[in-house]
Amino acid sequence: MDAGGLIILLKEMEMDCVVARDAAQKAAQRLREDTPGHLEACAYELSRFYNVVERLFERVCEEFENHFEKRGDFHEKLIQRLALDIEGIRPAFIPKIRTADVRELKGFRHVMRHAYDLSLRLDRLTELSGIAEQIALELPRWCADFGKRVRREQGWDLTGKNDTP
Repeated sequence: MDAGGLIILLKEMEMDCVVARDAAQKAAQRLREDTPGHLEACAYELSRFYNVVERLFERVCEEFENHFEKRGDFHEKLIQRLALDIEGIRPAFIPKIRTADVRELKGFRHVMRHAYDLSLRLDRLTELSGIAEQIALELPRWCADFGKRVRREQGWDLTGKNDTP
C-alpha cells in the first residue's frame, strides 16, 4: 500500500463509521418504540450495522492482503485475521478485547440472513444493540489508531508523505 492508497482507505473507513453509527442508533431507537414490528426493525438495523462493519474489515484485507478468499468460514477468518498484527504487512485492526463482541454481532447477522422462522427476544436485541452502540462509538478510534500505526510502520508523516529523503 502506498500513502495515497492509505488516505483513500481511511476516508472510505470514515464513511463506513458514519453508516455504522446510524445503524446502531436506529437499532437502539427501534427498541424503544412500542409499535408492531419494532423488534424486526431493530434486528434489521443490527444486521445492517454488521454488514457495514464487515465491509470495512474487507476493505482492510483487500488493501493489505489482496489474496483473502471468501469461502468456507470466511466471516470468522476475517475477524481472526483483523485481530492479528501481521509484521511487515499491517497492524491489527480489531482490538483483542472486542473480538468476542464482533463475533456476537456476526452470529446474529448470520441467523438473520439464514433463519426461516425466527422469534426475536427483546433481551437479546437489547444486549446486541448495546454492543453495536459501543462498537459504533469506538470504531472511529480504531480507524484513526490503525492509520497512525500504518503511517508509523511505513515511515510516513501525517500528510502521507514519506519522511525519509
